Amino acid sequence: MDNNIVQNEMQPASLQLVIVQGVIKNLPEIIGAVKEIYALNKKEQIFGRVVQSRLDELNINKENFKVLVEGLTELSKSENTDNETKAMYRDMIKALFETFTTNMRSSQDIANYLKEF
Repeated sequence: MDNNIVQNEMQPASLQLVIVQGVIKNLPEIIGAVKEIYALNKKEQIFGRVVQSRLDELNINKENFKVLVEGLTELSKSENTDNETKAMYRDMIKALFETFTTNMRSSQDIANYLKEF
């Protein structure tokens, strides 16, 4: 009879008890997983803010680029400007286009990276 009592005590009385025992047994792993999910969520939020900031910066730079190119184009067409100054304005416009193109390539690299997610 003692043998039956010991066996009955070892066996769970209900499904709820099995779940509770499983949770208690695996509590360190569960807490670790919750911490990891929280950390990943925080990193995702920070990454999202960084990307949004970069996109905002690119939009500002795009607008500045447009204003600069329009202004330099007008100056280079001015009748009161000598040929050397006009050439300088054209060189500045070329440099702006090269800089803008480089920035757009880096933005495309960011976009390609984000597509993976």
